[in-house]
Amino acid sequence: MTAEDVTLATEIATTVMPEYEVQVTETPGLDKSDRPAMREMVASGLLDMQRLATLGVGSLVDALSVLTNDYAEWIEEQRSRIRKDVTGYDDQALQALVRCQEIQARLRDGIDALKRNENALAAFRFANQAMAIQRIRSQYALETRRGLNVSVDQFDVPKNRSWRPFQLAFLLLSIPSLADPTHPDRVRPVEAYADLLWFPTGGGKTEAYLGVAAFTMAIRRLQGDLGGYDSSRGLAVIMRYTLRLLTLQQFQRATALICAMEKLRRDAHIRGDESLGEEPFTIGLWVGNKVTPGTTEESHYAVQDMRDTNKNKAGRTSPLQLTSCPWCGSKIDPGKDVMVDRGRGRTVVYCGDKKSSCTFSRGRSSNQPYPGIPVLTVDEEIYHRPPTMMIATVDKFAMMAWRGQVRTLFGRVGQECERHGLLWQGAECNGTHQAGKGLPATKTKPVSPIRPPDLIIQDEFHLISGPLGTMVGLYESAVDELCGWKLDGKNIKPKIVASTATVRKAKEQVNNVFMRQVSVFPPHGLDVEDNYFSIQRSIEDKPGRRYLGVCSPGSSRPAMLIRVYTAFLTAAQALFDRFGEPADPYMTMVGYFNSLRELGGMKRLAEDDVQTRSYRVQMSMVDRPALAQRGVNNIRELTSRVSSQDIPKYLDNLEVRFKAEFDPASGKFVTKWQDGEDRAIDVVLATNMLSVGVDVNRLGLMAVNGQPKGTAEYIQATSRVGRSFPGLVCTVLTWARPRDLSHYETFEHYHATFYKHVEAQSVTPFSPRAMDRGLTGSLLSLMRLENDEFSPNEGAGKLEKSDQSEITEAMDVLVKRAWNVSESTGTKDLAEQELKERADEWAKEVSKGGRILAYEKRGPDKDRTAPLIKSPGVQAWDNWTVPMSMREVEPGVRLIMDVSRLSDENPWKPRSTDGVEDQ
Repeated sequence: MTAEDVTLATEIATTVMPEYEVQVTETPGLDKSDRPAMREMVASGLLDMQRLATLGVGSLVDALSVLTNDYAEWIEEQRSRIRKDVTGYDDQALQALVRCQEIQARLRDGIDALKRNENALAAFRFANQAMAIQRIRSQYALETRRGLNVSVDQFDVPKNRSWRPFQLAFLLLSIPSLADPTHPDRVRPVEAYADLLWFPTGGGKTEAYLGVAAFTMAIRRLQGDLGGYDSSRGLAVIMRYTLRLLTLQQFQRATALICAMEKLRRDAHIRGDESLGEEPFTIGLWVGNKVTPGTTEESHYAVQDMRDTNKNKAGRTSPLQLTSCPWCGSKIDPGKDVMVDRGRGRTVVYCGDKKSSCTFSRGRSSNQPYPGIPVLTVDEEIYHRPPTMMIATVDKFAMMAWRGQVRTLFGRVGQECERHGLLWQGAECNGTHQAGKGLPATKTKPVSPIRPPDLIIQDEFHLISGPLGTMVGLYESAVDELCGWKLDGKNIKPKIVASTATVRKAKEQVNNVFMRQVSVFPPHGLDVEDNYFSIQRSIEDKPGRRYLGVCSPGSSRPAMLIRVYTAFLTAAQALFDRFGEPADPYMTMVGYFNSLRELGGMKRLAEDDVQTRSYRVQMSMVDRPALAQRGVNNIRELTSRVSSQDIPKYLDNLEVRFKAEFDPASGKFVTKWQDGEDRAIDVVLATNMLSVGVDVNRLGLMAVNGQPKGTAEYIQATSRVGRSFPGLVCTVLTWARPRDLSHYETFEHYHATFYKHVEAQSVTPFSPRAMDRGLTGSLLSLMRLENDEFSPNEGAGKLEKSDQSEITEAMDVLVKRAWNVSESTGTKDLAEQELKERADEWAKEVSKGGRILAYEKRGPDKDRTAPLIKSPGVQAWDNWTVPMSMREVEPGVRLIMDVSRLSDENPWKPRSTDGVEDQ
């Protein structure tokens, strides 16, 4: 390129191994070149959660106004650049700044709400306090798990408990609609905003929405019983994920926050402050019953199995989904620290701290009304005592049509058992118990309805797409309606927050899934490098993530992978020998695969060829500088083949660093492990399970086998490395695959612009085929969870005529949703027609005599019972086939080869052995 005209090329070159370094995006405030106000906020501690929790109203408003005022200045600076730096795009530039101004106005509204609303101020202080403790305790627990002898005070410093500016701003954005249930975002769904947090992977999205969740849980209790709904308990926040790995990892992070909130509530209670109520803050994990038990009885047998060392644990459910205490890091022993109280219907998980110094250990908490760590993982216990915050997979919401008891999560209750908790129609417990086994006698007591959830958080929003996203959008019609409650004649709906690092066509996706307008935060400015809340650093200032492309025409894919793995593993060992601890990020090699078949093949090669070559790397006649002999012993995989009980252990093992000790005799650093000690992993092989939510900051090295099908998946997966250190990603491309070859040829340009290549997601909840699969489920979810009469299993027989008020109201909700989402009369009419057809068929089934019509064929009169609905299977799918998971949209096909029926006319002969081929 010439200095005068950068568009003119003066040189052309080829490269065998193309590379591109993607700049790191981070929050400003620590660099000399950052805005003075940002540097001032960081330096003076205005982002310190502990400080924000203790400032007076005036000082707090001044501190937060520094951020909003500087943002307003930045917007004006950007405006002055239009027609000077940015030419030819006036309309687009002005539109971008209008979006920034809208966000700035909402930030001001958030500060005003804190100024004039005492409950909002108290909840904001509480959320800051809880988040500060959560951050400190999480870091303390992590180092304890790594075997270091540390104290909590070591981590209680401002750096560890400070917000990033965008996290604090995101909390301020959410305050007005959470502090005032009659805010437009809560009462006008079609015009309301769903906030989409769009930030690069590893930027701190989880803390941002955990802060919003803490504020929600606190203000709900401080507001009291609005509209006659009990807000002192019940489910306040639903956090939804799409994959169990992601769900389990976020469960561990969110549990630390709930522990902090519960500790603050208990301390306040001791001081005589009853504002946060007497009910504990708890967290529930609501996932498939292949992971967690469905009933307390199942939980009891699962714990017995865990204690029996002779039993095979693989594939079993477990009420224990934490490997260590989130408060202190002590290991939890499934055999000793999990207790099932069958009398009260509770599964208690204690911290495994043997000295009983932890608040949640058996010694310190067994006499509390709610002992142990405040977690619920058993479905039945979640329905009896809904947690304050629930982490769930989206699939599980398909069970709303099958389980009437899910209604307690939405506050649809009227009775309570003093021993077991909330009751539902058809519950095994009737609330009346005689005294016995050390338990007092109980009677059923009536209770007022509980306020439904106030906040729904959808993480990794880009995964809500395709068939899964379409089903989620359809069932969301029921969830949104069930979360509604009445206040001053207005119908209040939940606040919705979503987050992602890769999104395209967000407006359409948010409308089709949630029926809301989208507000992307942070909104982009005029440059990709700077949107005020995040800055792209130049490579000269800060190393980014370097991508290498390897393609070897004529070589097989396994041969290339073996050499890439061997080179990376032994080169990392050479660095470790010389520098020790600083080389740790490159000692664990991550292998990413697009299919289980390819991963399985590589696992065999890693255990054989890679191990052998790494050990013998310097034993040949070939000179291999910068590579050192290495024993590759610890190889793990993170795939759907790994049992749910092993996944948390493997994630913990990924945090284990390679210990570095200098050995004067050999003149290099060595690693010495003690017997029984958790060892660091050499190679971890993963499928797309890794590409969502695996937040292990020490990873720095990855090899990708072939170009993943989607750019979003590629960005998500490769962003798992190089979070805290410079990262290196090697994409091994196969010359025989045209798509791989195309990516190899345009490697540099593709990586320089890969956010531009993110695919738009398709979500079509009211398409004809989607309604075939999910409309009955959505209708039954509304019917069973809204109406007492239709809730129990026998409730199916209560529909006397097809225009009964209960079913017409449910149909109305779905038809209106179809119209608002699609804005197509054809779609609306089709939805209406399909629903009427189902109502007529249902009423017809009820009218048949001589039997009991129930949803499922179970119960004491099983033989006389006819089921209304059936689960997907081999039989043809009809109007009353209802999926039990949102992924069950097509039945599996079983292929059986019946050899006895094979007719083989060919007279096959064995090949002759005399070297002459048969003609």
